[in-house]
Amino acid sequence: MYDKILFLDFDGTITSEETLEGSMRRTIEPKLYEEKHKEMLSGKLTLSQVLHMGFGTIPSSKLGEIMDYVKTVPIRKGFEELLDAMQQINIPVVVISGGLSPYVNEKLAPYKDKLLNIHSVDLDCNGPYMKLISDYEQDGEIMQKTLIMAEYDYNFAICAGDSYTDVRMAHEADLVFARDNLAVLLDKKGKHYEPWNDFHDIRNFIMNFE
Repeated sequence: MYDKILFLDFDGTITSEETLEGSMRRTIEPKLYEEKHKEMLSGKLTLSQVLHMGFGTIPSSKLGEIMDYVKTVPIRKGFEELLDAMQQINIPVVVISGGLSPYVNEKLAPYKDKLLNIHSVDLDCNGPYMKLISDYEQDGEIMQKTLIMAEYDYNFAICAGDSYTDVRMAHEADLVFARDNLAVLLDKKGKHYEPWNDFHDIRNFIMNFE
């Protein structure tokens, strides 16, 4: 049982941009990407369906191209300082990502010893085209984050995110840090959150909260 635990999104939270979307934009035929993206926004397709369809058209040989792109995306400022601070006050940090495990794990490799766990979407490149595999696919999401949260035993959950895929996680958490689309959605739902710009903001708030 953990007294407090911190759940972090990866894309657009730890990274400075949405690498899953960026990967698709760079490897999927642009017209097809825009068509499926519009269908998702209109509710005709779920995010999970769009991701399976999209990556199912990407040759497995393009994994290197995706990896090269993700390597160029900066980690948001203050990330390592936040992890160091959480270790000092015994708050474990868990990353929950709808991104692809090859690049999530590589990007977080320098920080792995400071993380309790990393959850991401597995990628099968054994066939001619990519195939996404997730044990937590539910409710139209490739990674339903509350299913992972439920695997941990804790008294108080803290989370940080930036997009609509973090909404369910935010509603399950006791203390929420939100920015960008997540902040807009939580405003509409009347869910309280703390705004943040970089991880220094989160670190400072939690340290003072303690």
